[in-house]
Amino acid sequence: MNRHVGIDYGRTRLGIATGDVRGLSIQGWPTLVASGFKDAVSQVSSFIADQEVKKIVIGLPLNMIGSRGEMAEEVQRFAAALGTATKLKTVLWDERLTSKQANRLLTNLGNSRKTGDVDRVAATLMLESYLRSLSTT
Repeated sequence: MNRHVGIDYGRTRLGIATGDVRGLSIQGWPTLVASGFKDAVSQVSSFIADQEVKKIVIGLPLNMIGSRGEMAEEVQRFAAALGTATKLKTVLWDERLTSKQANRLLTNLGNSRKTGDVDRVAATLMLESYLRSLSTT
């Protein structure tokens, strides 16, 4: 149980990444497609059940000035429901600009930015940021 899971939550698509505690190995997984809130919780819970997970890190979509909007409130509800379903600690982590960074990275690499690629890369970038913060504390 030494892995962290990073989630880029969306109402339809959820980007998923896993990484070891030291942040030496981060892997993006195929994007999950959910048909609603309960299905999203169920699918992510099933994914986590197959992993050795210590903590769940969920991207918190703050506004550029740091305030929380409607989507941030939904992410908080998702984090609470997922924590209850998996009995694991959830952490909300600022994900501002990760989707833009993911788009830029995929474009620079010459990738076509297929549906789901951006979500997976955004989850990877967000988890990498979180794990990097652990190594500096």
